[in-house]
Parts: sequence; C-alpha cells; structure tokens
Amino acid sequence: MLHPHHYTLSILKHILDKTEHTLFPADRLFEMRKEYERLAANPATTVETIENTIVTFGKELWPYHEGLEELYRRHGKKKEEELVRKTLSPELREKYDRYIAAGGSLADFRRGSDTEVYFTPEEKYELGHAVVEAHAITMREIAGSCHADKQHECEEVITDHRNKLARIEKKLAVLKTMAARSETWRGEIEDRLKTFEHAFGYLERTFHESDVDGTIDYYQGVMDE
Repeated sequence: MLHPHHYTLSILKHILDKTEHTLFPADRLFEMRKEYERLAANPATTVETIENTIVTFGKELWPYHEGLEELYRRHGKKKEEELVRKTLSPELREKYDRYIAAGGSLADFRRGSDTEVYFTPEEKYELGHAVVEAHAITMREIAGSCHADKQHECEEVITDHRNKLARIEKKLAVLKTMAARSETWRGEIEDRLKTFEHAFGYLERTFHESDVDGTIDYYQGVMDE
C-alpha cells in the first residue's frame, strides 16, 4: 500500500539516489536512507515532516549536487551530445545534425520549444529516450571520475559550492531578521524565505545567490520608505 504522501517521499528518495555516486560521505548517506525508510514506514508521517527532512538533507547535499552539475557543464555536455547522436537511427541522426548545425541544442529537447515543429512525434520520442539515457550515462561517468582522475577537481568544486551555501545561509538569516522587524512585510518575506529553503530540496525551482541579494535589496528599499 502506498504511503499517503508517496509523491513527496519520492522526492526525498530521488535526492538520496542522486547522491550515491558523488563524494558525499557514505556513512552519512546511509543514515539519511535509514531516516527515509523510517518516514516511509509510518503512514502517519505528515507531509510537513517529510518536506522539512527534504530541506534539511537537501542543504547538506546541495554542494555535492551543484558540484556535479558544474562538472557536467565543464566535461559532460559534449560527451552527452555524442552519445545521443550514436544511438539515433541513420535518418534521424542526419536530421538531428541539421538541427544542431542550425543552432539547436540538447536543452531544447528538455524544454520543447522549436523541437515541437521540427521533429515528428515519433522522432521526438526516439530523441527523448536517447537524451534521457545519454544524460544518465554521462552523469554516472562524471560522478565516477570524482573517485578517480578528477577527484581533486571535484573536491575543489564541492568546496566552492560549500562556501557559496554558507554565504547564502547568512543572507537568508538577514531576510529572517528583516521579517521579524517588519510587521507589514513579514508574511511576504517569509514566503520568499520558504521558497528559497524549499529549493534546496527541489521542492521549488532552483535559484542563484543573486536572487537572494535582489530580494534583500528590494525589501531594504521598501522598508526604508
């Protein structure tokens, strides 16, 4: 029988599964999995409890996930394109090459956009499957390289993102102080804080540090009026 909050639990499981091949400490990941299993085994577990766990774990895992994405941008995109191309039928490969030569990219297949009119439904299905498979293979290989030839680079990237997380946390603390100070803007600021916090666990869209800076600047402006 499915847990009443099976979908939210699946998000927690996803972020843990995504961490498995990174440099995140294995013993800590094991503890997180045990907590997931405890939550999943109890049908009385509330959605708020699951979401809070996702955010807490998400922050801890964030530097490793973001580091992996940065390494993908550095080393994986070209390899992924080559893998996609190899798996396509000859006819579709030729059409795909024309699309890429005209300025298209793999990102278009995730967003839709021009691919909706350029490719037939059957071609989009084949391409979609190839893109998903190629991305999974590429990410596994990059994660594996963090335990081999790119370990030093991976550690540097993770440290960079850990430092970024520390800066973001300090800025979120500034927003919390601002919310406590202003009765007028408290609810709105707290909503923005919740959005930022939830993004660490992929419960909301990801954000950039500059988004937090902009939020602080905006509310400082309106509170000083």
